Amino acid sequence: MRKNTSLLILILLIAGLQGCKEKKISRLVPGYDKTELALLLPVMERTYDSADIGGFRTPSPEGFRRIFRSRTSPLLNRFDIWQGDDQRAVIAIRGTIYDTAALNFSLAFYALMVPAEGRIKMSDTSWFQYKLAELPGAGVHLGVIIALYYLSPEMLQQIRLLYSQGTRDFYILGHSQGSGIGYVVTSWLRYLQKDNKLPSDIQFKTYNIAAPKAGNLRYAQDYENLNSPGYAFSVNNILDWVPSIPLSFQLPGDFPKISPFNDLKGFLTLLSFKPGADFNTKSAAFFKTGASVVEEMEKVIHEQIYPRIAKQMPGYAEPASMHSFDYERIGVNVPLIPNQEYYKLFPNDPAKSQVWENHSVYPYYLLVTKPD
Repeated sequence: MRKNTSLLILILLIAGLQGCKEKKISRLVPGYDKTELALLLPVMERTYDSADIGGFRTPSPEGFRRIFRSRTSPLLNRFDIWQGDDQRAVIAIRGTIYDTAALNFSLAFYALMVPAEGRIKMSDTSWFQYKLAELPGAGVHLGVIIALYYLSPEMLQQIRLLYSQGTRDFYILGHSQGSGIGYVVTSWLRYLQKDNKLPSDIQFKTYNIAAPKAGNLRYAQDYENLNSPGYAFSVNNILDWVPSIPLSFQLPGDFPKISPFNDLKGFLTLLSFKPGADFNTKSAAFFKTGASVVEEMEKVIHEQIYPRIAKQMPGYAEPASMHSFDYERIGVNVPLIPNQEYYKLFPNDPAKSQVWENHSVYPYYLLVTKPD
C-alpha cells in the first residue's frame, strides 16, 4: 500500500510539473508567417474608423474580436486590443489620420532624434522615464516617444489584466505611424521584462506594416538583438513611399568613434589615394554642408511643428536633440513585391494614382495573400 501511495504521489508530481511546463509554452513561434499576417491585417484595418480610410476593404476578422479601445491621445493616437479564440491577443496601433488641425501629422513630422533612454517633462506635473535601448548612441524619433507616453498606461493595464486571465501571447501590430510607435512599444515592453517589471513568460511578436524609420543604426541594432530570433518584422510594399521617411542625412558624427573620419586625409593617404592640395578646404566645406542641412531641418521643425505639439501639451519641455537625422531601417525586413494582378488595380502611374495608393492596409493585404 505504501509502495502504491508513493508511486501515485510520484505520478501526480510529474503530471503537475508537466502541466506547469505546458502553461509556459508560447504558441507564438519565431519567423515570418504570411498566413498569420493575413489573419492580422483585417484586424489592423479596423483599428481605424471606416470614415478615416474610405471604408473597410479587407474581409471581416476571423478568430479575433475587439475587447478594448484606448482613449485617443491629444495628438490623436490610439490602440485596440483584440482577443483571439485561442487566448492570443493583439495590440493594434492606429496609423496617421487626417484632422483639421494636422495634429496627427505633426506628431509624425516631429522627427527630432533624441536618446533612446531618458526622461522627458511632458507637462507641469508629469515626467516620462523611458528605456528603449541599451546600446550607447541609440537614438529615436521624438514623436513616437510622445505617442508611447500617452498610450503606455492603458496598454500596460490591459496586458496585466489579460495576463491575469491566462493570456501569455501578444502580437504587436502597427500600420504607418502606428508602426513607428510599434517599434518603441516593442522595445519598451521587452525592457520592462528585462528589468523584472513585466512577467518574463509573456511572448511578444511584432509585425510593423508600412513602417517609417523610427531610429538610428544603434537603435536598430539594439531592437534586432532584443527581438532575436525572429520575433519582429517590418513588412513593406516596395512601391510604398512611407518606409523611406523621415528624410535621412548621415554625417561623420553618426559613425562609430573609431572611423576614417577622425583623420580622413591620413586614411586616404594610407590607401594610396593622394589627397589634392585643396583637400582640407573642400572636405571641410562638404561636411559643413551636411551639418547645415541638419540645422535647417531642426529649424523647420521648431518653426512649423513644435508650436502645434506644445499647444496640446502645456508644460512640455522639449528634450535636447542629438542633432542627427541618421534614420535607418529597423527590424527584419520583409519586402512585398507586386505582381501583374496588383498593377491592374494599382497602376503606380503618378498621373493616375493618389499618394496613398500603395500605402493603405488593403494593398498590403492583397500582396500578403497573393499566391507565391
